[in-house]
Amino acid sequence: MKKYIVLIFIGIAFLSCSNDDDSNEDFLVLYNQTYCADVWGYADNDDELAGKITKYLKAVNIEISNVKIDNKGTPQLCNACICLSGKRVIAKVSENDLNSIKEYGFQEFD
Repeated sequence: MKKYIVLIFIGIAFLSCSNDDDSNEDFLVLYNQTYCADVWGYADNDDELAGKITKYLKAVNIEISNVKIDNKGTPQLCNACICLSGKRVIAKVSENDLNSIKEYGFQEFD
């Protein structure tokens, strides 16, 4: 009887393991924020900015996760909207959305 229980347990464990060829790898992406030219608009703080980015990209069928904002970019000292603020947006995106998110100025980040 014990042999059958052990065999059943091994069988269940074996069947629960699989090589899922359709699994997506996540990639880190980076976006250098501008002063006011970002398509998702302006935000008063980093949490609001992360929310606006996530909401905007979801509306165009791009799913991102783990959105972080830091100040490690190099700000440009100019008054144009397209100048960089020095804030960086770092997030994870699936392989399926990688090319799509690059169309919005994101780049792969190591």
